[in-house]
Amino acid sequence: MSQQQGPDPHRWLVSYADYMTLLCAFFIMMYALQLIDEEEGAAIRSQIEAVFSNNIPPPQVTPPQLSTPLEEGNGLKPLLADIRQLTQLIEETDDMIVEGERDWISVSLNADVLFGPGETRIRDQALPLMEEIAGHLRSWPYPINVQGHSDDTPARGISNWEISALRAASVVQNLALYGVAPQRMAAMGMSHYHPVDDGDSPEAKSRNRRVVIFMTQGDNETPWSRPN
Repeated sequence: MSQQQGPDPHRWLVSYADYMTLLCAFFIMMYALQLIDEEEGAAIRSQIEAVFSNNIPPPQVTPPQLSTPLEEGNGLKPLLADIRQLTQLIEETDDMIVEGERDWISVSLNADVLFGPGETRIRDQALPLMEEIAGHLRSWPYPINVQGHSDDTPARGISNWEISALRAASVVQNLALYGVAPQRMAAMGMSHYHPVDDGDSPEAKSRNRRVVIFMTQGDNETPWSRPN
């Protein structure tokens, strides 16, 4: 007569042995944590807590350190060199005059290159030039002041104040469309009261019709001004 086989009454010993092994490993690990310094122990404990919890802490990201030419002591001279290369895009270099020192840069563009007679919308032929200028300006964190200037010839249906201001605003809008931060820019209309040529010839009037992009090294709290 064969013996009836039932559940092994000693199977619980297998699970018990596994639990005791895990418990032993846990206490050995906790003891090892006491043998290392506090900083390394805190890092290991945080990793263990992440394993046994559903809330995984986000990785610590070190914020990038902003390094600007102002901090390096180079001013705006690297940007000045880049912008001066833009004069190659205009056949008559007198139509684009680039000036600058350590703390400021000005780009004076003949308005006849950017606008048609009496118009305030930038002509399509000048858009590649605006895109090139914006490409150099958008990565620099400095304020930009765009000044519109007219000649002293009375305009029909619009004052010289308005035409100079609208042309400056048009340049600002196009620079913003090509990626320059709009909060860094301001548009100003100067009318015909700041001529670069006091003559009365058509050439003198053409030189006075201009848009000046002026950038100073500073922050956005700095008043819009230009060194003498």
